[in-house]
Amino acid sequence: MAAEYDPPVSDARGPLVIRPSWASLSRWQMHVAPFLAIAVVFGTLKIYARHPYVGSIMLVAGMLGIMAACYAVYIAAYMQGTSITVTSDEIRVTHWFRSTAIVSLREVARVVRCSVRYNDEMGKPAVLAFSSTGRCVISLYASRWDQADLDRVWHHAGVDPGGSWDDVVKYQDLNTKFPGAF
Repeated sequence: MAAEYDPPVSDARGPLVIRPSWASLSRWQMHVAPFLAIAVVFGTLKIYARHPYVGSIMLVAGMLGIMAACYAVYIAAYMQGTSITVTSDEIRVTHWFRSTAIVSLREVARVVRCSVRYNDEMGKPAVLAFSSTGRCVISLYASRWDQADLDRVWHHAGVDPGGSWDDVVKYQDLNTKFPGAF
């Protein structure tokens, strides 16, 4: 009897690495960039200008520019430091400033898409992966990720996701419906 052949998850280029989508940033996070540039210019003027008309307004604008620049660096570092890596035997979810979750592909038996609703706000899309015993092994909010990229992860894991983004679960009911999620 011949052994079953399991095709590798990774191709010749290495593991599948997915990073958060820049398009997932909120509107205000993307549209604040021109204001950041203006604030940095005002801050530079305040620091280097010796003209008497450069006053406290310029100082405030400069401080806002420095804070905004720090925030932009933080967002860029977060987007580059967060990833989902799929190899031939594991899924690794890395969050910047948080621990890394490593799950064997053999453990993932079922994947569920849903939206988690807090109180009266709109639901946040979420993906939950469960083991064959029903234990939640991966839970992540899908809003930072491109949905096509998430589908590629589950395709490589050999699991078809069930559910829909339109299936709403209240946060209070999450632990009873999906034990161990979040």
